[in-house]
Amino acid sequence: MERVTMKFITESAGMKIQQISFDKGAPRYGALLGGQVDALFEQPGDVRKFLDADKFKPILTIFNERPSVFGDVPTHKEMGMNFEPLLRFRGFYVHANTPYNRVQWLQWAFQRGYCQDSYQKFNDSKFMNVIDSYRDTAGGRDLINASIIQYRNVYKEMGLNVK
Repeated sequence: MERVTMKFITESAGMKIQQISFDKGAPRYGALLGGQVDALFEQPGDVRKFLDADKFKPILTIFNERPSVFGDVPTHKEMGMNFEPLLRFRGFYVHANTPYNRVQWLQWAFQRGYCQDSYQKFNDSKFMNVIDSYRDTAGGRDLINASIIQYRNVYKEMGLNVK
């Protein structure tokens, strides 16, 4: 996802960069803190402690509209970059033969858990509330299908072999 988004950014901005990938967070964050890299592409919740300590400063949000928590940070669209942001997502899955009533109960339980004050407090602490981070089954399916199309098109543009 990061490579694809950076492709969008560099093409839109007409700039060339060298991307350096790190497998773990500590080397990524250390590289920015130590000045070995100029910028870091990261989810805000993962670097919250650095943001709160004024060690890192957000310079661009990859959203169509500014999230209120980052109201002073421009979006990629405001900076003239016309692409649809890729969203990172996870989901809960069940076996295809799971009885319908069990699926319904699980959907109810997950939504109820999501709505709990304690979970919302956690969500807020990780900046996972900057977008609507809950999708029901139909909404999740729509998001996944749209993302597959978007990724497939971008990968083809990048010259990768895509089915």
